[in-house]
Amino acid sequence: MHINRNKKIIYIFIILVIITVMFIFFNFILKKEVTASSNGIDNFPDSYKPYLEELAKKHPNWTFVALYTNLDWEYVTENETEFGKNLVPINYSDSWKNTTPGQYNVEIDSGWVDSSVQAVEYCMDPRNFLNEVRIFQFETLSYDSNTNNLNSIEKILYGTEFYEQKVSYLDSNRKYDKYE
Repeated sequence: MHINRNKKIIYIFIILVIITVMFIFFNFILKKEVTASSNGIDNFPDSYKPYLEELAKKHPNWTFVALYTNLDWEYVTENETEFGKNLVPINYSDSWKNTTPGQYNVEIDSGWVDSSVQAVEYCMDPRNFLNEVRIFQFETLSYDSNTNNLNSIEKILYGTEFYEQKVSYLDSNRKYDKYE
C-alpha cells in the first residue's frame, strides 16, 4: 500500500514527536527525588539545563516539567533503526540515509529511503529541539486549571477578532452551546 507523500511526512513527524517525548529523560528513573524550583529546570539532567536556562531567560513565565519514561536508550534505538521502520526523502543528505551495503538508497516507498542510525538518534534526542521553535512539541496538552482559564485565553486572543467575543460550538453530545 502506498501512502501519499504529505501523509507520510505527517506520519513520520508524529512518530518522531512521540518517540522524542518518550525519551526526554531516558536515563533518569523516578527514583531520583524531584526537587522544587520555580521553573522546574532543577528536575532535568545537567545536559538539558543550558538549553532550558536560555529559554527561561527569554520566557521567565514558562514552566518546565520533566517526564521520566524508564525506557532504555539502547533498546529503543535498536528497535527504531530496524530497516524500513523510519524513512527520509531520497533527496535528503546522505548523512540522513542508511548507508548499509545492499540497503543504501533502496526505495522503501516511492521517493523514500531508510534513515540512518544517526538521523534516528538525532530525532530522538530532545536536546536537539530545546529552542524557541521546536520546544512546543513537548507541550503538555492536558487541561490545567491554572493556565486554561478565561483570563489566559483572552491574553492569547488579544489583538484578534476573537478577543472578548462569544463563541458558539457543538458540545460532545452534538448540542449547540455558547461560550460566554
